[in-house]
Amino acid sequence: MQQQIEDILASYPILAEWWVAALAALILGWLLRGLISVRTLRREAAEIRAAADAHREAAAEEAALRTARETELARMEERAALAEDYKDRLDETTDVLRAAETTAARLEAALKSERENHAARLEELRGAQKTLEQSFDQLARRALDTNAERFLNTVTERFEKHKEAADADLGKRQADINQLLQPIRDNLTKFEAQTREMEKARESAYATIRQQVTTLAEGQQRLTSETHRLVTALRAPKTRGNWGEFQLRQVVEMAGMVDHVDFHMEKAVEIAGDQRRPDATVNLPGGKRIVIDAKTPLDAFLTAAGMEDGPEKTAALDHHARQLRTQMKGLAQKSYFDAVAGSPDFVVMFIPGEAFYSAALSADPTLFEDAIRNKVIVATPTTLIALLKSVAYGWQQERMSENAQKATDLAQELYKRFGTLGDRLEKLGKSISNTVRDYNQTVATAETRVLPQARKFEGLSIAPHGDRIAEVTPLDAEVRQITANELNTPEE
Repeated sequence: MQQQIEDILASYPILAEWWVAALAALILGWLLRGLISVRTLRREAAEIRAAADAHREAAAEEAALRTARETELARMEERAALAEDYKDRLDETTDVLRAAETTAARLEAALKSERENHAARLEELRGAQKTLEQSFDQLARRALDTNAERFLNTVTERFEKHKEAADADLGKRQADINQLLQPIRDNLTKFEAQTREMEKARESAYATIRQQVTTLAEGQQRLTSETHRLVTALRAPKTRGNWGEFQLRQVVEMAGMVDHVDFHMEKAVEIAGDQRRPDATVNLPGGKRIVIDAKTPLDAFLTAAGMEDGPEKTAALDHHARQLRTQMKGLAQKSYFDAVAGSPDFVVMFIPGEAFYSAALSADPTLFEDAIRNKVIVATPTTLIALLKSVAYGWQQERMSENAQKATDLAQELYKRFGTLGDRLEKLGKSISNTVRDYNQTVATAETRVLPQARKFEGLSIAPHGDRIAEVTPLDAEVRQITANELNTPEE
C-alpha cells in the first residue's frame, strides 16, 4: 500500500503538496493547542490577581479587627469574650490562609502540569518531526528529494520559531506567576508573624484571665468559708443576741444620737417587782421615752436560705414567720410601755435585717397588723433610722426652742442694761456740762480780773523778754443730748 501511495504521489505532484500541507496543519494544530493553554494560564493568573486583591482586603480587615481587639483588651471583664471572638476570627483568617495556600499550591501544580504538558507536546513534536523526517527521507529518496528537503527545512525553521516562542512565553508566564505570587508570599510571611504575635498576646490574656479566675475562686472559697462560719455563729442564741444589740447600737448612732444623752443601752426597768433591761431606751423631747428591744429569730431563716425553691423552703419560711410572731407576742407581754415613764403606747421590736422581716411577711402577711394590735412596732434598720431621725429632729427643735428662750431672756437683760447705761451716760453728760460751765466761768474771771493785772508787768519789764501770757479761750462745745429711747431711763 505504501508503494501505491508513493506511486500516486509520484504521478500526482499536487497530491504530494496536499500531503505536506496536511502535515503542516497537524503541526499548527498542536501549536494552537499550546497557545490556548497559554490563554488559559493567563486567565488563571487573572483569577490569582483577584484572589490576591481579596486577600489584601481580608488582611486590611483583619488589621482593623486586630486594632479594635487590642483596644478592647484594656477592659479585663471582657477579655474572655474577646479572646473567644479573636479565636473565631483567627480560625476564619486561618481558613483564608489555607485557601490562599491551596490556591498557590493549585497554581504551582497547574504550572508544573503545564510544564509537563509542554514537555510532552515537545516530545510529541519531536516524534512527529522524526516521523516526518523519516517519511520525507523516504519520499525524497524516491521522488521528491528536493521538495522534501525544502519542506523539511521550512517545517524545521517554523518548528524552531514556535519552540522559541513557546519557551519565551513559558518563561514569561513563569515570571508573571512568580511576580504575582510574591506579594502573596510576603503577605503570608507578615501574616504568620502577626499571627504569632497575636497568639502570644492571646496566651498572655488567657494567663491573666486564668490568674484572675483562680483569685476569684480563692476569694469565693474564702467567702464561702467565712459565710459558713458566720451562719454557724448566728445559730448560737447568745451570738445572735449580741449581734442584734450591736446592730441596734450602730443604727442608733447612725441616726446621730449620743449614748447616755439621747439614749441608754440596757437601762434597768422595774416591771411588777422584776428588773428588766430593754436593749435601748431613747429619750424624747418633753421627758418622753421609747423602748426598743432587738430580736434575732434566724434559725429557720438560715435553714431556708440554704434550700432551693420548693415545699421544704416554704415550710422553713413559715417556721421563721412563726418564730418572729412568738418573739413579738413575748415582747408585747412585757408591757414596757406601762413600766417606763413617758413611754408612748407601744414598744419597738428591732429586726437587724430587711430580708428577715420581708421573708416573714411573705410567709405571714398578717404579722404586721397583729404586731400593731399588740402595741408592737416592728422596725428594720431602714425604718428605725427614719424613726430615730424624727426623734433627733424633735430634739433639734426642742434645743432650738430652748435656745430661743435663752436668747429672749438675754435680750431682755441686755435691754435693761441699755437703760442703766443710758442713765449713766446722762449723768456723765450733765457732769461734762457742769465742768464746761465751770471752765468757762474760770476763763471769764481770768480774762476780766487776773490777766489785765498780769499784763501790767509787761510794761514794767519784769516779764522775761519775748514771753507773753497766752490767751485763754472759753469752750463752746455742748454735750449731745440722748435721744434713743433705749438709753433713756424709764420714768417710774
